[in-house]
Order: sequence, then structure tokens, then C-alpha cells
Amino acid sequence: MRNNIETEYLIFISSDGTKDAMDIFDERIKSNLWPIYEKTPQIINLKEGKKVIFYIAGNTKNSQHFIASATIDKIIENSELIIDPNQSLRLVKFYINFKNFLKFDKNVSVRENIDDLTFIKNKEKYGLYFQGGICKIDQTSYSYILNKAL
Repeated sequence: MRNNIETEYLIFISSDGTKDAMDIFDERIKSNLWPIYEKTPQIINLKEGKKVIFYIAGNTKNSQHFIASATIDKIIENSELIIDPNQSLRLVKFYINFKNFLKFDKNVSVRENIDDLTFIKNKEKYGLYFQGGICKIDQTSYSYILNKAL
């Protein structure tokens, strides 16, 4: 799958920054504002109605787990220069607002389910599939994660 091909399903990744990845995720969800930076991959795919799964990267609480899902509700243009204090002075291009947010009953470990995640082709280097803040996921893997979580 090439990087610039449009998809209906995305993974939003929360990584460790000035705080633990889980704390950053919690702040973003509480405010319902997910910052998108100027050089974020998959900007072409950020459109209202896209289905999202949230992944916690890093090495702290809930790391390497899928923990929630949502649908992109709105894209909020950033009218002023805003720097995200959680992620090393990155400039925010716009924000994503979500609807249908659902925290999973059971977090889904990427390691324990790697063989069933079809969007990860190189199982030994699965971390490469979670770089850049947003990545694509195929419908098969999306449905698999939801079924394991609920």
C-alpha cells in the first residue's frame, strides 16, 4: 500500500513527550482537540467521517496497546501560531475533533495480536508502522481490533 492512497481507517498515535503518552492522550481526548502538525503524514486522509483507532506508543502505562476508537467529526483550522508544549515545540497546523468516542473495555496489545494485524507486513519491525503520529490501517485489522476490544 502506498503512503498517499486514501483510506477510510486511521490510527492516531500518542507518543511519550514531555509527559507519558497516556497522559497526553487523556488531555487531548478530554479537550476533544487532537493537534495535527505541519509535517504529519497522512494529512490527505484527515477528513470528516474517517474511522480512527487510538494507539499508545512509548514505554509507559498502556504502551503498545490500542485503547479506543472514534470518528473524525470536524477539522478545526488553526488561525494562530500554536506550539504544542507536549511535543517538543511542534507547530500545530489544525486540530481534529471527534465524535462516537469509545474507550475499549479491554486494551488490545499489538504484540499479542501481531500475527492477526494484516496492515503490519514486517512483524519483526512492527514499530515502524506506528511512526509519524498517524498511520493507515486496513479494514480487516480495524475490525479485528474492535472485536478484540469489545
